Amino acid sequence: MQFERNGGIEIVNTLGALTVLLLIVAPAHPAEFSRSIYTEHCSVCHGDRLEGSVQGVALVGRALVGGDSIDAIGASIANGNPAKGMPAWADALDDQAIKALALLIAEHRTALSVDHLMAQYIPDGTEWALPSGPLTTQLHTVTVELVAEGLGGQGAAYPKPYSIAVRPDGSILVTETTPGMRIVSPAGRISDYVAGTPRTDLDVPDRAYEGDAKRGAGWILDVALHPGFAENRWIYLHYTQRCSACGSVDASEQNPLTSRNVLVRGRVRDGRWVDEEKIWQAPTYDASTWGDAVSGGRIAFDDNGHVFITAGMRSMDGIQDLGTAYGKTHRLHDDGRIPADNPFVGVPGALDTIWTYGHRAPQGLAYDPRTRKAWNTEHGPRGGDELNRLLPGRNYGWPLFSAGLNYDGTEVAWGRAQSEIELEDTERAAKAWAPSIAVSNLVVYDGAAFPEWQGDLLIGSLKASDLVRVEVEDGRVVGEELLLEDLARIRDVDVDERGWIYLLLEHQTGGRVVRLKPAPADG
Repeated sequence: MQFERNGGIEIVNTLGALTVLLLIVAPAHPAEFSRSIYTEHCSVCHGDRLEGSVQGVALVGRALVGGDSIDAIGASIANGNPAKGMPAWADALDDQAIKALALLIAEHRTALSVDHLMAQYIPDGTEWALPSGPLTTQLHTVTVELVAEGLGGQGAAYPKPYSIAVRPDGSILVTETTPGMRIVSPAGRISDYVAGTPRTDLDVPDRAYEGDAKRGAGWILDVALHPGFAENRWIYLHYTQRCSACGSVDASEQNPLTSRNVLVRGRVRDGRWVDEEKIWQAPTYDASTWGDAVSGGRIAFDDNGHVFITAGMRSMDGIQDLGTAYGKTHRLHDDGRIPADNPFVGVPGALDTIWTYGHRAPQGLAYDPRTRKAWNTEHGPRGGDELNRLLPGRNYGWPLFSAGLNYDGTEVAWGRAQSEIELEDTERAAKAWAPSIAVSNLVVYDGAAFPEWQGDLLIGSLKASDLVRVEVEDGRVVGEELLLEDLARIRDVDVDERGWIYLLLEHQTGGRVVRLKPAPADG
């Protein structure tokens, strides 16, 4: 995999790492911008399915002379190739149209064609199998082994696993979005659901997706151990609380449920959730009928007694408003008190828990003790998945700006005409993926098992089903390696006390936990 520089953002070219497929996805709307441009201007030469014709070469299944990154494809469109009979389109199409075409072509050259809004929720249809032997990476040789299987069930509506936390004794806490939390023993045995965790009301369907309560409001999200867990036994759970008529969006027969993000801590004793304390909850006016797939709900601790949490967008409104909880990262003391040095403490109308804002659908959160900075990963729209270094008080741009496009291929500019915020007022992503890989959670690796990966970011992905290692220096991405490819949808990543790496996998045949450890020859 390579990097292409684009306006200060690292754009990943994933084409060399994935099988090139001829995959055409039906547009989400009949007037999809990028598809309509392609049909009008390109299909006569390059074919309706990008397969080529007598007049023009295929755009899939072969190398492109001009290069296959988003930038390279865009340049080829803009400049043309007069010697081969291809006109330059720079005068006929504006930059936005050219970018939309380039992204469309890149999507169809990979297994990452956009399935529009549902792409991140539907499990892939490929068979699942462990690697047959040790894997040689750039710096280490690793073995991937199965720890547990049978989480949830089979089929598209199964209880999706969301998070893992490896305890010092080798057991693993696992959350599943709707049933709750289970415990996997060191030998791989899966317990019954822990009694007494926050209720998710399985019996009430989400009317927006009739008959499928699994996508609706009321999810168990992240689970994390307090840094002092060995002594205090505190376990933190982030979830979305289902409620009726508890927000600015009132419940009704058409929209019977709203939800809001809540962070609690408690302990597990004799298979029960006990000693619960509420650490934070979104204000009641922020409760929403939106599905919880965009709720974020991740947890990370620093080394100075603080806990960070993410709350993704619950609508397009309020993300740039410091008086609302959503589209934000929040920072608290681990007991829920407000740190006096939070960036918006004392700012009129602002929530004093906010650390950063302007986020879309944050799927990952991690703290780097070396640099004392947090990182997040978040889903973009069509293209534009992001890796962000979270700097206090900074605005990360959504929904005014994005490295990606709207699902119809048009530019992201929600509310920009009414805003005084310019692009230079926002913090640009340290790295953006186009096409989107549907990033999930990440860790900053600090284990002993893989010493050459110290300080690197290990990032999972859903749609691409990959594990990626990202090297950073001074807050900038300087290198990247694909460690695992096409394994399964990787929902979470964790590291145990030995430095072994655990992955929570989501697949249509059921959830699994696997781990990476050094192969014998690697130490």
